[in-house]
Amino acid sequence: MTRLPPPRAQGGPTILAALRESIISGALAPGVLLRQTELAEEFGTSRIPVREALNSLQAEGLVQIEPNRGAYVTTLTSDELREIFDLRVLLETDALRRAVPLHSERTLRRVEAIQHELDAETVPAEWVRLDRAFHDALYEPSGRPRTLQMIAALRDSVQRFYLARLGPDARRPGWNDEHNGLIAQVRAGDVDAACATLAEHLRHTEEISLKEL
Repeated sequence: MTRLPPPRAQGGPTILAALRESIISGALAPGVLLRQTELAEEFGTSRIPVREALNSLQAEGLVQIEPNRGAYVTTLTSDELREIFDLRVLLETDALRRAVPLHSERTLRRVEAIQHELDAETVPAEWVRLDRAFHDALYEPSGRPRTLQMIAALRDSVQRFYLARLGPDARRPGWNDEHNGLIAQVRAGDVDAACATLAEHLRHTEEISLKEL
C-alpha cells in the first residue's frame, strides 16, 4: 500500500480527510488494500477512528469494504464511470441553468479571477484544485446545496482517473477555452448555450477518464 505521511495521533475527521485526499489525488490507486492496522500505526491512533473513516469513505463510494477481505480503494468499470458522468451532466447543467439568472457582477468577477489563475497554472494537481473552484463558483448562485454536495461527491469518485492526464499540453487547448466560453455565455444570460458548453466540457473529461481505466 502507498505509504501516507500524516501527522501523528490524529482524530477521525483528520484521518477521513487525509484518506479522501489520497484517494481523490490518485496517491492511493484503485484496488489498493487499506489495512486498518497499518493505517492506525501511520496515523498514531487506534483502529476505531480508522474504521469509522473507512466506513464514511464507503458511503461516499471511494472505498469498498468486503467481509473477511478488508477495505479496498474502489475501482470502476467503464459502464460505472459513464453512469457517473451521465449523473454529472444532469446535475451540473441543472445547477448552471438555475445559477445563470442569479449571477451578479461580483460573482462573475470571482469566476473570472479563478479562470485567470487557471490560464497560467501548469501544475496538474493545482490546476485540478482551481478547476473545482471554478465550477463551484459557477454553480454557487443556484441556491441548491444538496445538489452541489452530490456534484462534489460524484466528482470525487472520478477525479483520480483524469488527474494524471491534465498536464499543460493535455488541457490547455480545450478546457480553458471551454471555461472562457462558459463565462461569456453566462455573462450574456444565454442559459441554453452555457448548458450545452458545460455538457460538452464534461463529456471531454469523461473521454479522458475512460482512457485511464
